[in-house]
Amino acid sequence: MSRLPDSARRALTTVFAVIAAVLCLACAVAVAAEKASPPAKTAAAGRKPSPLVGTWKLVSIEERNADGKLVTPLDYGPAPLGLLMYDAGGHMSAQAVRRDRPRLESDDVHRVPPEQAKQAFVGFNGYFGTYDVDERAGVVVHHVEGALLPNWEGKDQRRRFTLSGNKLILEPPSFQADGQQRTRRLTWQRVQ
Repeated sequence: MSRLPDSARRALTTVFAVIAAVLCLACAVAVAAEKASPPAKTAAAGRKPSPLVGTWKLVSIEERNADGKLVTPLDYGPAPLGLLMYDAGGHMSAQAVRRDRPRLESDDVHRVPPEQAKQAFVGFNGYFGTYDVDERAGVVVHHVEGALLPNWEGKDQRRRFTLSGNKLILEPPSFQADGQQRTRRLTWQRVQ
């Protein structure tokens, strides 16, 4: 580098300094991201992968009232749509929606009449977070980080599960729907 003119030497020194700074910044970002991520729940982390890992499509929701009578789910109707995902890193996401929700008057949700907004809200549920599986007890616990229902955020949603081939059945605890006690059984089909 001593044979180069001073201006070229200064330019190369600047280029090397910029490259070194970018590499240091990239390393710092990678370390910060690794520290912020929850520990992986995979065999590499000393745990065997969960049998729930994958993408699941909702097949049906079976709902019963307090007398044990089969009823149509108030919020999802007779033929709901849904998707459930569990990844090997311990993250999950779930959505269920009423198939026949009426269209809103506007794409601007701030200008939708309150009754339409309520119908759209009641006909959908979605949340995401992390999960733990207790295979022996047949329980999966969803640790909710974000949800349509703000009351679920920061709380756990426990589900009894039964896994048979490519079918997954989840049974949440009993709940209230429009003042009525209900139980629910969701059947999912593995798609991936």
